[in-house]
Amino acid sequence: MAPANRRDSLACAAFVLVAALGAVFASARASSLYGLGVDGDAAWHLSAGASLARGEGLVTCLGEVFSLWPPLYPAVMAALEWCGLDVLDALRVLHLAALAVSIALSARLAWRVAGSHLAAVATAGSLALSSRMHEYTVQVVSETFFLPLVLGALSVALALQREFTRSRFAWLVVLSALACLQRYLGVALVLSVALLALARPEWGSLAQRARRVAVYAAVSLAPLALWFLRNRSLESSWTGGRDETPQGFSEALTAAAATVRGWAEPATATWLGWAVVLGLCVSVAALALQRREVRGALALLAAFAALYATLLVALASNLVLDPIGDRLLLPALPVLAIVGWSALFALGGVPSLAGCVLVALAWLDATPRTGERIEHWRAEGAGGFHTRLWQEHPVTIVLREASLDGPCWSNGPELVWLEKGIEVRFLRGGAKAWERAGEAAAHSGGSLAWFQDNARPAAFPEVLARHVQLEPLAAVRDGLLLRLAPR
Repeated sequence: MAPANRRDSLACAAFVLVAALGAVFASARASSLYGLGVDGDAAWHLSAGASLARGEGLVTCLGEVFSLWPPLYPAVMAALEWCGLDVLDALRVLHLAALAVSIALSARLAWRVAGSHLAAVATAGSLALSSRMHEYTVQVVSETFFLPLVLGALSVALALQREFTRSRFAWLVVLSALACLQRYLGVALVLSVALLALARPEWGSLAQRARRVAVYAAVSLAPLALWFLRNRSLESSWTGGRDETPQGFSEALTAAAATVRGWAEPATATWLGWAVVLGLCVSVAALALQRREVRGALALLAAFAALYATLLVALASNLVLDPIGDRLLLPALPVLAIVGWSALFALGGVPSLAGCVLVALAWLDATPRTGERIEHWRAEGAGGFHTRLWQEHPVTIVLREASLDGPCWSNGPELVWLEKGIEVRFLRGGAKAWERAGEAAAHSGGSLAWFQDNARPAAFPEVLARHVQLEPLAAVRDGLLLRLAPR
């Protein structure tokens, strides 16, 4: 390697390291108030992990079988608990490590595609300054670990394209299988790699490619297939029995397109969003036409992003999912950043100085809004139940000191479980729901934690009093904290 190239490589590696460490510092600062953000879904993952650590299988805090999502994330939580660690504190460290690894792998992929240190630097800096990357690092969401698994598998797949070895193939299978066990849409990774392998002669003769792809797909998807069989044996569905959605294909597609446009549009010129997306598409197409040697890498990355988005839109058009937005589409974000900056710096005729100016403008645009989000999380909490709204609620404050009997009925059951670790049951608003809770408590006893905001939603203690004795555990403003004793 020439001295100039060596210096460039060292400078690039140093910048990527600084970007990754800077991102880690920023996310650590953002989650410093109450730790990682925990919403209802996160509490289900955490409680399933705690249940697994106790040897009781994957069961949520509501006493339901854990099957809506794959098992890897709660299994990691169980492993942390087995090691005697505080799960949320240890998970916070792992999330920060996953962010750093995701940035480093993205930069490496950009260098692989473009052969340009500037593309790697631009990719690392853009992701380090992305508020979306930080938002899902400081919350308990499965996408945080999904990103490094996908990016690692894509990197290994590109290495196999240069030289096929058994050790690389084994790593590809392991990373792909883990990705599928982290998110069901890891199937998009397996499909995109399989399509590339079938088309690329570097994987061997046509017969060899067919055999290797068959082995890769079968072994990568086998653990997920076993998980589906487990769910089917315990329930009547493969993945928790989601309801059909009233949302149509056009609505789901529009939401996905709006999300991608939002990633591309500058804060100071939102009307440029579609223009940037169009420019990205044109640049990638021009690069593929101009440089034959990068077509395989571009095809793999584009295939993953396209298949992931297509499967997501198809699922959202048939089943009830969270709204398609930054979180569900997050795995496509680093891939699009890689492809976009690689196309800019690998195209002949694009001066490096002009490219550097565009990078600087993009970073300057992203820095203020990301900084504002980080300071907001630092001041108010990272999200979900770990925000001032919930942590400083009068019921939460007295709940920490009270002795509660399980089961506990609550309109915030996940928060009760996070604070007390007891069996909880969701209590809806309305007299009929309170009547059913009272009838059940008449047999089992238990407790009730009811969270209100300016006396809403309404409470119906008189309905409970028909079936159980009510013992106030504390005088609570804007809510109730009661022991329910059978008569």
